[in-house]
Amino acid sequence: MGLNIVTSMQPLNVENIITFIYGDPGIWKTSLAFTAKNPILFDFDKGAYRASNRKDTVQIGSWQEVATFTAQDLASYDTIIIDTAGRALDMITDNLKGDSRNTRRDGQLSMQGYGKLGGIFTDWLKMLRGMGKDIVLLAHASEDKDGDNVIKRPDMVGGSKKEAYKIADMMAYMTTQQSQNGDIKVLNFMPSSTYLAKDSGRIGNVQIVPMTEAPNQLANIIQATKDHINSLSAEAAKAQKELDDLRNDLLDAETTSDLDELKADLKIEHPLYLEMAKSIMSRSKALGFIYDKPSNSFVEPEPVVEDAEFEPANEQEAEVANAE
Repeated sequence: MGLNIVTSMQPLNVENIITFIYGDPGIWKTSLAFTAKNPILFDFDKGAYRASNRKDTVQIGSWQEVATFTAQDLASYDTIIIDTAGRALDMITDNLKGDSRNTRRDGQLSMQGYGKLGGIFTDWLKMLRGMGKDIVLLAHASEDKDGDNVIKRPDMVGGSKKEAYKIADMMAYMTTQQSQNGDIKVLNFMPSSTYLAKDSGRIGNVQIVPMTEAPNQLANIIQATKDHINSLSAEAAKAQKELDDLRNDLLDAETTSDLDELKADLKIEHPLYLEMAKSIMSRSKALGFIYDKPSNSFVEPEPVVEDAEFEPANEQEAEVANAE
């Protein structure tokens, strides 16, 4: 049997995706998740009763209850909702603590234990996806400080949020914003220096309306994402993945050296070079660093000196600076 080779000009069809939504309690996360296509919710957080449009739900008391089910158990559903990812990780943690090899003397997980935690959760999501299901991960939002800046991130233990970011096709921060007509709820898929997001479907930021007015709104977002991804050539999909990987690496960038290394890896001929450069510059500004042209590197500003203006080294970097 010959190899089924997909050329760089052909699309790589995606049949199911992982969508990650996080936000403050009471923001309608669960209610929105129930507007996905034919969903079932794994209620780790015991909060499904608050959704006004509740669909089929399984209340989870321990990790063993979901670690051993089969594809046949979920055959009649198209979307699996995990509510919340943080509580699911807590249950895996409780399970791992039963083995002293995974814990320190104080009873908390060891480095080996945290490694197993991320691996178990990621493998479980891959198994669900392998069943041909769309997956919606829900999480509460937490705040991290970067100097004077506040960054919204999913409330998940350890490095698991980074693993979830890697495996998710879409990630949105759900929040309330002011508009001319009062407060509105929005899903922010567009990346920002103030919250984590991922927009593989080029959806942008979306206003959420009451579920009675749009009972299929998340299903429509997920389908639009699939349609966009499936319209891309394999070459374009590869470029998008490299951009997503860079943004993932920037989550851990804390020093000028970290940014210098990521900048050094940029290739000006990359089709998404401008977006990559903008992402690095946004992270630099969030950390309070400035770009030093003579040394072609990022530096910490002198306490008594105003931030120097970024001077681009070439025409494309000039576009990035102007965009900022």
